[in-house]
Amino acid sequence: MKLIDLLATGWAEIRAHKMRSFLSFFAIAIGIATFFYTLSILSQRYRDIERAVELAGKGRLDVSTEHPLDTDQYQELKNMLPEGTSLSFVTEDSFERMYYKNNTISSFLNYGVFPSWADSNFVYRLEGRFINYTDIENKNRVIVLMVFPHEKEERDFWKWSHHNSDEDPPQDIKDFTYRHNLLGQQVTMNDESFTVVGILHAPETKDDPRFPEEKERFVPTFIPHTTWYEIQPVWQENFSEKIRVITGDERTVRQAANTVTTFLRSQFGKNEKPEIKFFHETAKARTKEAREDLNNMLFLGLIAMIAGGIGIMNVTMAVIFSRTKEIGIRRALGATRRDILTQFLVEAMLLGFCGSIAGMVLGYGAVLHLAVNTKEMTFSWWVVVLSVLIAISTSFIFALYPAWKASNLKPVDALKYE
Repeated sequence: MKLIDLLATGWAEIRAHKMRSFLSFFAIAIGIATFFYTLSILSQRYRDIERAVELAGKGRLDVSTEHPLDTDQYQELKNMLPEGTSLSFVTEDSFERMYYKNNTISSFLNYGVFPSWADSNFVYRLEGRFINYTDIENKNRVIVLMVFPHEKEERDFWKWSHHNSDEDPPQDIKDFTYRHNLLGQQVTMNDESFTVVGILHAPETKDDPRFPEEKERFVPTFIPHTTWYEIQPVWQENFSEKIRVITGDERTVRQAANTVTTFLRSQFGKNEKPEIKFFHETAKARTKEAREDLNNMLFLGLIAMIAGGIGIMNVTMAVIFSRTKEIGIRRALGATRRDILTQFLVEAMLLGFCGSIAGMVLGYGAVLHLAVNTKEMTFSWWVVVLSVLIAISTSFIFALYPAWKASNLKPVDALKYE
């Protein structure tokens, strides 16, 4: 028989026994739904990891040192690194209160940064401008604020408790900035007056592609690196410095780490032991977590597929049992063992194909209802193809033995069967 005739026969058999066919491919559908959901989520997680790595900067490393660093040291280290490398110094955070026209706005973690801070993880919508090198050179009293959107589940920031009963409690920066346009306004912090030159609007949590450990746990503000040390000179001995290097290529990150270590030891002695963190190791850990989740879900899907395969085997055996005389007639009319084998395998695989379609519909519904951010979800063609192949292959494997038994029936014995 030609393939088109085999498919037509198989489809007629499925339509003739709708309930039996439905029960047969339902277990397959459940297994495929599990596979489809798992593979779709995993595919999206891999894309999210790639996006987070791109956003953070390839070849990124973060170094902590207990010593303060100045602009001369910045330029010296910059010259030691390959051309095109992004270098940023960031002071350790300090808690500050900010005031605007005698109103206590909020409590912040204040950072002193270089403009290159924005080269990594810049997910914000910038209103106004960021810190520039003129601010660094002149130690300008300028500040950049960050505000977060109102969300259904508000972020659980650590808040600086209010101890002074004579002072108004701080207001939420989100609510305050909605009522007052602070851009270009003067605010007071640490008894110093600053001009607000920029406001960073953070994305909602569900739209933020960064790794959890990269996201803000506190409400930050940013001032020029040189200004931070000028207004808090006594803190230089108590606060550490953070160095961020982005080489643009993971293959050069180890060399950059050695360069930074050499530089710090030349500045602060051979006993200097900087703490170095490689971002690609974080990305690998995320990828490993995704694979572990995949293995757990695929195990459940495998069990469902085995159950579905057993269902296909039982149905195929029942079909053969009910069509034994038909097999005898076909053999008597010249059908070969291969024809009989192929016929029942095609019917089983057709059931598997129907199960894969139903399973992908169920899996798609699961993704829409259970995925964290359905707006960012995309469905890869290979997930669809693999789901269909898994269903058809399972049906083929589990129907192979009953079909083989059917093909080996002797025509005389099959014709005598009632």
